Amino acid sequence: MKKLFTIVFCLPLLLHAQNKAAHNADSVKNASIIKYFTKKLIEQPNDTTAYFKRGDAKLNLKDFKGALIDFDKAIALNSKYEAALLDRGRTKYALIDNDGAIKDYTQVLALDPKNSFAFYDRGLVKERLLDYKGAIEDFTQAITLNSNDVDFYNDRGICKRGLDDYQGAIDDYTKAISIDPKDNRPYYNRGLSKNLLKDYNGALADFTQAITLSPNDEQSYYERGNTKRYLKDYKGALEDYDKALSIDKNYLACFNGRGLTYYANEDYKSAIVEFNKATAINPKYADCIYNRGLANDKLGNLNDSMDDYSLYIKVEPNDPDGYFKRGDAEYNLEDYKGALEDFNKTIAIDSKYSSAYADRGLAKIKLSDFKAAIADCTKAIELDPNYANAYNNRGYAEHLLNDDIAACADFKKAMDLGSENAAANISSFCK
Repeated sequence: MKKLFTIVFCLPLLLHAQNKAAHNADSVKNASIIKYFTKKLIEQPNDTTAYFKRGDAKLNLKDFKGALIDFDKAIALNSKYEAALLDRGRTKYALIDNDGAIKDYTQVLALDPKNSFAFYDRGLVKERLLDYKGAIEDFTQAITLNSNDVDFYNDRGICKRGLDDYQGAIDDYTKAISIDPKDNRPYYNRGLSKNLLKDYNGALADFTQAITLSPNDEQSYYERGNTKRYLKDYKGALEDYDKALSIDKNYLACFNGRGLTYYANEDYKSAIVEFNKATAINPKYADCIYNRGLANDKLGNLNDSMDDYSLYIKVEPNDPDGYFKRGDAEYNLEDYKGALEDFNKTIAIDSKYSSAYADRGLAKIKLSDFKAAIADCTKAIELDPNYANAYNNRGYAEHLLNDDIAACADFKKAMDLGSENAAANISSFCK
C-alpha cells in the first residue's frame, strides 16, 4: 500500500546552464554563420563542409528540422562524413528519432571505433529508452577511450541509479567531482543516490554544495527540502521549497513537498491548502490529488477523500492504490458492497496487493460471507507472513463460524506480531 507520493525519482541534472548574455552572443554568431554559408552554397552548391557548418549552426539554434536537412545534404555528398553523421545523430536525438540516432552513432563507430563521443551519445539514447545496461556499456566504452570527461561518469551514474546500484552511482559521481569540483550536477545526482540509501546527512551536504555552485537551481533547493523533511527539519524544508518556488512559481512538486511536510507534522489542513495550490495550476496533478485524499482521511472528511480518490482514478486508472484507498473510504462509510468492488479492482490490477486481500476480507465479514473472508485473509498472509491484522481479521471470521480454536490461534499470532486489537479479541473470545 502506498502511503504518500514523495516523488523520489526526481529528474537528474544532465546539462550545464548557459547564462543569457552568452546565449544571445552565440545566437548572433550562429545566425551569421547560417547567412555566410547560405551565400557560399549559392556559389558552390556541392560544398559538403558548407552544408555541415550551416547545419551545425542550425542545431545550435535548435532549428532541428533545418539542421537535419543540411546534414542529410552533407552526408548524401559524402557518406563517410563522420562529423556530419555524429551531429545528425544528435539532431535526431533532439527530434526523438531514437532509432535514427542510434543508427547514425553506430555508423560513426564503424568509421572510427575510438570515437568516445559517439559511444557517449549512443548511450544517451539508450538511457532515454531505459536500456540502462546498454547505456552503461556505451558509457564505459567512452570512459575507456577518455577517462577525463565529467559527462561520461555523470550519465553512467544516472543509469546505475536506474538499476538500483546506488553505491555504484555514487562512485561515478564522486569520480566526476574529482575531475571538475565546480560542476554542480554530480553533487546533485550524488545527493539523489544518497537519499535513496537513506544517507540523509550526506545528501544534505551534496545538495548544499550544488546550491553553492549554482544558486539559482530550483531542483537542488527542492531536493534539499525533501532531505530536510526526511530529517524532520520541517521548518528548513519549507524554506527550501519556498526558495525553489521563488525561482519557479509553478514548480508543482514544491507544493506537494510543502503539503507532505505539513502532513508529516500532522497539520492536515495546511497540507490540503498546499495540495490545492498545485491542483489549481494543474487540475490533473495526480500526486497532490492522492495526497489530498490521505489528508482528508486523517481529518475524517471521508466524502472529500472519496472525491479525491475518484478523481485520482480518472487521472491514473491503472494505479491500484487509488481503488484501494477509495475502497477503504467506502468501508468506513459503511458502503461494504462499494468497498468490495474497489478491492476487486485493486487485485485485478495487482494480484499481490496484500492489503487489498485483507481489507476485502473485512468487507466480506460485514457482508456475512465468512468463508470467503477467511480465504482472503489467508491469501494476505501468504503474501505477507507477518501481516498482523490479516491474522486478526481471519481469527474474527473463524470466530463467527464458531471455530474458536482456529480463531484463538490466529488472535495469538496477531498479538505476537503487534496487532493492537488482538488482545481484546483474546479476552472476549478465548476463555
